[in-house]
Amino acid sequence: MGETGVNLRRRHLGHTGLTVSEIGFGAWAIGGGFNVAGLRLGYGETNDEESLAALARAFALGVNFVDTADAYGMGRSESLIGKALKSSPRRVYLATKVGNVRRDPEPPRKDFSPEYIRQACDLSLHRMGVTSLDLYQLHNPSREVITDGRVWEVLRELKHKGKISHYGISIGDPEEGLLAIRHGEVETIQLTYHLLDTRAATELFPEAEKRGVGIIVREPLANGLLTGKYGPGHRFADTDHRRDKYPPEKLQQVLARVEKLKALVRPGRTLAQAAIRFALAPMAVSAVIPGVKTAQQAEENVAAASSAELTKEELALGGVNGA
Repeated sequence: MGETGVNLRRRHLGHTGLTVSEIGFGAWAIGGGFNVAGLRLGYGETNDEESLAALARAFALGVNFVDTADAYGMGRSESLIGKALKSSPRRVYLATKVGNVRRDPEPPRKDFSPEYIRQACDLSLHRMGVTSLDLYQLHNPSREVITDGRVWEVLRELKHKGKISHYGISIGDPEEGLLAIRHGEVETIQLTYHLLDTRAATELFPEAEKRGVGIIVREPLANGLLTGKYGPGHRFADTDHRRDKYPPEKLQQVLARVEKLKALVRPGRTLAQAAIRFALAPMAVSAVIPGVKTAQQAEENVAAASSAELTKEELALGGVNGA
């Protein structure tokens, strides 16, 4: 039990044998706000000491699962995690991703060649100061890569050598997850699932549960929009990738939907709490990894997991207004 009295529950990560906290630490944001070749690729500026405090607070509260990628801050996120691990009071399971190449001033590109994956894995191990990764994930590969057996061969090789314990895939579309299950021997699938996007629940979740594939839900708060803290007219900072993802007209449309959802959450519960409980509700979900930048956000995420189960009306929020 954490310092605040929160009982952070554990779940099996598919058939990997790992038992992870149902709330993990999404570490994209601590990579910082940065632009590569004119593209925004972060969540705005961060302070490394604040990021380390956020990791320490999460570990103290019982979080034992951290998800990052070598592309987050061009290695900065992994390096910070490596520093934080040295003072962690418990075993922390590490998940990182490979395939998105970020080398300023070069344009961002993808590389899933066996040679690059081997090299990138060694660099991730070095940055985090470990000899083996608990989970190594392909970072949003194309459908062609998913169906090409070479990428799975190199992951099996790394597993055989002991550099990784398990491997999976991070995807943008539920159909890619189904494709990976059919072609790739995946042990885990990471994807977006939240009140504003519930597509994965229809076919992917049942198939993953049947096959014993662990589901890791990222962005349960829809890039922070489901926190309810952004009002009409909001604009994201120039170093924040959400400025590109949500141009003004689209952002206002989403915020209007968020206002409708806020009005339907039961009294005494915040929209953010409801959103995290919603993402945790499907039986197929092993862990939810909200993004974290501060110790306070780590506390809020863990507290949300301990809030009361959703009512039937709240569980239906995912179908409100065309979500």
